[in-house]
Amino acid sequence: MADRFPLAMRALFSTLRFRITMLHVAVFGLALLAFSATLYMVYARNQSEEFDRALYNRALGIARSISIDTRGQLEINNALIEESGRTFPFQLGNEFIEVRTPAGGQLARSLNLQTHSIPMDPAMLSMLQQGQFVYITLPSGGAAPTFWGKGNLRLLSMPLIAHGQTQVLLQLGVSTHALDESLARLRTALFLVGVPIMLLLSGAGGWWLAGRSFQPINRIIAATQQLGAERLGERLPVPTADDELKHLSVTLNEMLDRLESAFKSQQRFVADASHELKTPLTILQGELDVLRRQTRTPAEYQAFLTSASEELHRISQIIQNLLLLARADSGRPLRLKDGVRLDEVVLEVVERLQSFATRGQVKLSMKIGGNENELDDKSWLAIRGDEDLLGSLFFNLIHNAIKHSAAGQTIEIRVEPSEDGARVKVRDYGTGIRPEDLPHIFERFHRAENPTHRDASGTGLGLALAHWIAEAHHATIQVESKPAEGSTFTVNFK
Repeated sequence: MADRFPLAMRALFSTLRFRITMLHVAVFGLALLAFSATLYMVYARNQSEEFDRALYNRALGIARSISIDTRGQLEINNALIEESGRTFPFQLGNEFIEVRTPAGGQLARSLNLQTHSIPMDPAMLSMLQQGQFVYITLPSGGAAPTFWGKGNLRLLSMPLIAHGQTQVLLQLGVSTHALDESLARLRTALFLVGVPIMLLLSGAGGWWLAGRSFQPINRIIAATQQLGAERLGERLPVPTADDELKHLSVTLNEMLDRLESAFKSQQRFVADASHELKTPLTILQGELDVLRRQTRTPAEYQAFLTSASEELHRISQIIQNLLLLARADSGRPLRLKDGVRLDEVVLEVVERLQSFATRGQVKLSMKIGGNENELDDKSWLAIRGDEDLLGSLFFNLIHNAIKHSAAGQTIEIRVEPSEDGARVKVRDYGTGIRPEDLPHIFERFHRAENPTHRDASGTGLGLALAHWIAEAHHATIQVESKPAEGSTFTVNFK
């Protein structure tokens, strides 16, 4: 139980809801602290200014009511002060008063000063003699006692002028203890009570709001967890409000559409690949079983070896095509190089297929360029590509044309410039492609029904590979075909 509690706490702290709540509390807390600090500083400054104004008014009242007896004792007529109707942020009677001569000598002082004297330095005396008012704050003595008691001493020194001359210098000092206590209570209320309470309320509110905000996401998560390979046809509910959650649901549904399509395509691919490999293997197994039942003539053994060689070649071709398709599905970039000559690649493929065409009594006609100028300038023949893959592309197109051509027909192969670069055309006059088959000829394992020529069954992978190789080279394949009139495949390179 003790071990599970820290794990549960770590799980809680790692949730997005907790992190959003903490971010909300942090931002709100910083804003609240900044506001509270600003409020406190403005209030403290106003209180200090109000304190100085009260100190000045008090000094004026004292100046009008003071008298000095023959012994130098200071007497204050409190009745005159009280009649002024002013209130002060300090207790009357707790002020310390000292009257000095214009030269700074002691003339009189209040009784509560006893043997102490209010400080007067030369700089202050010089300013007073110039008719200026001087405000200073004397710090408390810390552990050492001071004559004014607790707090600092706020001191106002001012000259009393009559008939254009300074008669005496008045010093009035008041302890700031009451003001300091007021500001301390405000700091406690703001920073030790108010701010923590507001942060707790903010955290609770942020946690509740985050929970409410994540409820739709939790429903999406729950619905997504119910999906599986057997339920890929189901989709997430889409909220009616046009917000981020709706966009998330639509995006996930689009992803599920792609996953379902890819999963079904993979299932078809595995099934078709298994079927394609099973057929030649079944033929080989059947021929071997027949061959083992009795002794055969050399001619029959030769026929078996020829048939087995053809089926093994077919298996090899299927495996090679499947490997190329797996490479296409992996998304790995091709290593293309500059300066690949289209004419040389096509010519090599034509030479490789010449014997196959000859067996079918089909003629291969190849032409490069359309006029002499194009033959002189061969820069358009050089493209950026992969020679082996381009060879597979043209091999599949020409091989496909030979299979669907009748004896005595000619296949025209043209390598010529285009507006964007170069193009290769493969034109046959064979069986053609039915209109309903045209949209599917580049799909894997698709084959037109009822082939009319030898070995036209194929593997159903050649055109799919050709289409992928063309796309990998930023090229396009266009097809024009009519049944019984033939087909033209045009590969456009940019």
